[in-house]
Amino acid sequence: MKSIAIIFSGCGNMDGSEIHESVFSLLSISEVGYQYKCFAPDIDQHHTINHISKDDMNETRNVLVESSRIARGDIKDLKQLNIDEYDGLVIPGGAGSVKNLTNWAFEGHKSTILDGMKDIIMTFVKQNKPIVALCISPVVIAKAMEGTKFKPNITVGTNKENSPYNINAVKKEIELCNTKVSMKSIDQINVDEDLNIITAACYMMDADIKQIRHNVSMAIRKMGEIIEKK
Repeated sequence: MKSIAIIFSGCGNMDGSEIHESVFSLLSISEVGYQYKCFAPDIDQHHTINHISKDDMNETRNVLVESSRIARGDIKDLKQLNIDEYDGLVIPGGAGSVKNLTNWAFEGHKSTILDGMKDIIMTFVKQNKPIVALCISPVVIAKAMEGTKFKPNITVGTNKENSPYNINAVKKEIELCNTKVSMKSIDQINVDEDLNIITAACYMMDADIKQIRHNVSMAIRKMGEIIEKK
């Protein structure tokens, strides 16, 4: 059975992995007939946010421990990810990808990427294994490939539809990392045919939970198609 590695960055859209996108990813992987294994870095979160008040909380939480809430405890340290054991990679969105996997939320294109993440992404690409990145997590792809011979083509949504974010500003910042940004709606996915990178806007757009479910499913199904052609 084909197996997919999924990397979480905490638990909660404001400081970790977006929970809907994460659960829909797990469900969609299962629906295409694959198994999955969850991973997360064993590091402290940048910060912890009260998701009701949106205020910082005066406490420290661990990304691996928080991610285990989504994985129901069945999760490993990111350092244990053996790429040879997996046919594809999924990175859900949520602010954790730009606060814990990178520090993009604070430094933009000048940000750094977590030790190990660059090597993981580049190895998947070099082995011609597909990667799915959702919501804002395509910036992790951009940072991983910055300074390499690769120029990925990703999406973080479109400026033609309502979004809670300034899509044009995000696009311009990502392009400074030598990454092409395509405009795609919540009903579309973006596929980089050369690098086998599939991206979907998800909650970067104003969307309801059914649209998010469909968007994630589209991305995972495309991943499955690529894997089956190999």
